[in-house]
Amino acid sequence: MKTIYTILFAAAALLASCGNNNDDVTVAGAKDVPASKTELKIAYVLIDTLTSQYERCKDLEEEFAKKRANAEATVTTKGKKFAADVQEFQRKVQQNMFTQDQYNAEQARLQKQQADMEELQARLTNTLQEDYAKAFQALTDTIQSFTKQYAKKKGFDFILCKSSGIDNVLYADEKFDVTAEVVAALNKRYSKDKKSAPAKSEK
Repeated sequence: MKTIYTILFAAAALLASCGNNNDDVTVAGAKDVPASKTELKIAYVLIDTLTSQYERCKDLEEEFAKKRANAEATVTTKGKKFAADVQEFQRKVQQNMFTQDQYNAEQARLQKQQADMEELQARLTNTLQEDYAKAFQALTDTIQSFTKQYAKKKGFDFILCKSSGIDNVLYADEKFDVTAEVVAALNKRYSKDKKSAPAKSEK
């Protein structure tokens, strides 16, 4: 889910820039910095945990797994029919059951059948990819919007993103980890949304 990995800002780069240009910038909680200096209140979210525990994310993954399975089943059914038609065509050719005109017509029919099947597969794949991208962009927007609200409510200047694959945070004390609180709040809101309007996407 690459889109989700980018939703919580490029905060680490911004923080590094601040550190290079202003010696007075420090992290809230640092014990060796005088209280008179400017402090930033920072937290971080473990994005792998968020995406694995956020119910809306799990529901979307399940939804698209079913859609992929249905698309694959449709293509497989068409493929079996095409394979059977080709076998029947070859059997009749071997038994000299075609006139030249019949042979040409059947060959043309099979070629069109194959082209139609390939076009169907491409269309289903593209549609699925487009729908997936839209759904997870909406998910990304939801998490980003919520994170902004959460940061303002809690008074955070930065909320960083930590993950096993893309991690700009080399070290973070666990006391600044707000993942569980964020996930719980997201799930609570999502559950409420599903109950009040099951067919309506979360805003």
